Amino acid sequence: MEPRHSDPWFSGLDPTRRAALLARARASRAPVGSRVYGIGDPPDGLWSVDEGEVRLMSYPALGMESVSLILGPGAWFGELSVIDGGPRPHDAVVAKPARLLHVPLAAIEQAAQQYPLLYRDLGTLICVRQRSALSFMGHSIAQPISVRLARTLAGAARASGGPELQVRQEDLAAMIGVSRQTVNRELKVLARAGAVALAYGRITILDVQRLRRGGPIVQAPP
Repeated sequence: MEPRHSDPWFSGLDPTRRAALLARARASRAPVGSRVYGIGDPPDGLWSVDEGEVRLMSYPALGMESVSLILGPGAWFGELSVIDGGPRPHDAVVAKPARLLHVPLAAIEQAAQQYPLLYRDLGTLICVRQRSALSFMGHSIAQPISVRLARTLAGAARASGGPELQVRQEDLAAMIGVSRQTVNRELKVLARAGAVALAYGRITILDVQRLRRGGPIVQAPP
């Protein structure tokens, strides 16, 4: 069951261990809004997005929700609870109609008996996430809001596999640590610069290279 897409972590696995995971994977379809798993759920294995989009959601305060990670085609997730056996730290929610691959926990344990280095592979995936998070935090401290927003949008477009993002301004604000009003103002700057197009509940990326460089070369009005 070879997936349609592959991220650098999965494509970099030893072919034997990659095949061992795929041989034990089960495919399923999931509609928008369905939960793959919820906060506090016991670990049930490793997941991958073959088509569509899944978002990892957290709730930093009562009545608030935040997008912790956008996962598009090729992305694997759920590795933390597989390694430590602890409860799920996020809700995993389908944001676009999805085809998912699921390797049950018992199947991973069975494969790891034959290929012990599989656990190191999963540890490497955790390290990839940690390094990405540390890099993002470091850049967030040093960079102006406009640059943080531009690069967050570029990363979200890459993760979702397409130029159209269905994301709320509240979610973007939580991701970069500012108010929704600030995000709204900076998005309008990006739109005037031709880097994005704005519609209700949707942002279309028009110039991803400009976003990766840090945004527009125009100033917001006073």
